[in-house]
Amino acid sequence: MLDSLHIKNFRCFEDLTIPSLGRVNLIVGKNNSGKSTLLEAIAVFTQHGKKAALLEILNKREEFQSSQSEINNIYFNHITSNKEIFIGNTAKTLGLSLSESKHIIFDEALKISHNFPQALKNTINDHSYPFSSVDTCIKPDFEMAEIWDEIRIHKQDKLASEALQLIDSSIENVFYTSNMVTMVSLLKEPKARPIKSMGEGMSRLLQLFLHAFHARSGYLTIDEFENGLHYSIQEEVWKKLFKLTKELNIQVFATTHSEDTVKAFCKVAVADKEVDGKLISLGRSAKTSNKGQIQAVNFDENQLKRFIDSGMEVRG
Repeated sequence: MLDSLHIKNFRCFEDLTIPSLGRVNLIVGKNNSGKSTLLEAIAVFTQHGKKAALLEILNKREEFQSSQSEINNIYFNHITSNKEIFIGNTAKTLGLSLSESKHIIFDEALKISHNFPQALKNTINDHSYPFSSVDTCIKPDFEMAEIWDEIRIHKQDKLASEALQLIDSSIENVFYTSNMVTMVSLLKEPKARPIKSMGEGMSRLLQLFLHAFHARSGYLTIDEFENGLHYSIQEEVWKKLFKLTKELNIQVFATTHSEDTVKAFCKVAVADKEVDGKLISLGRSAKTSNKGQIQAVNFDENQLKRFIDSGMEVRG
């Protein structure tokens, strides 16, 4: 688990330091403050800088077409000369480095060619940390079915139905048909129904907790936590997620634009004495010496309590 985070020369981060992380971390900030980029950095870190991780980042933002020069997009200001990317903890005992000298350091040194992506083949070993991501959109049923099979093998399929009961207590079971359609069984209903008939929130909640299981003993990222979730259930969702992070040994990084999400998170983070929750705000510095550089501010427990009591705005 990362106890701190240092990101250097990656995308919009010239040199970002977050001195303290928790097991559950909620990232807030204005648009273009780097919230989603921080999640991308975690993905690259956990997947050992593999070609697939880098390609997925570029493809999601429609930045990769065919030109090899598009690898420059992962460097700060798109400049590779005299630049080194580092993603890891502040002590650098655990991290990943990409530099112009074409080296990746991640527990060991590995050479990597700069003519991305073809030359990355066979240059990275298979080591990576368990990792799963929940994006802003609902993933197709067949992707969820693959994780569902994994849950069934581990005899933890009650995880899904218990999660969905946060929205509807009458849900008895979740299962997948032979053609990969997500179905739910409800009390007093003679026939199961597709989960999509019950609204986006139900699918979003299922996706969140299936991915939490998939990330066990590793890292989970959640982009825009509030998507599809009514504010009235968010506190219960956070409670469930905090509990799972300990049971499944995962570290969570989530982003939000919602004040309701922040308030619900703060309540759970203050109340839960076993799982450390951190609220982190990203914003651009106004200081003359480093104007425009993105910096992070950690909120301690007393500040979280004041936010709960006063409803103060968390600014970047």
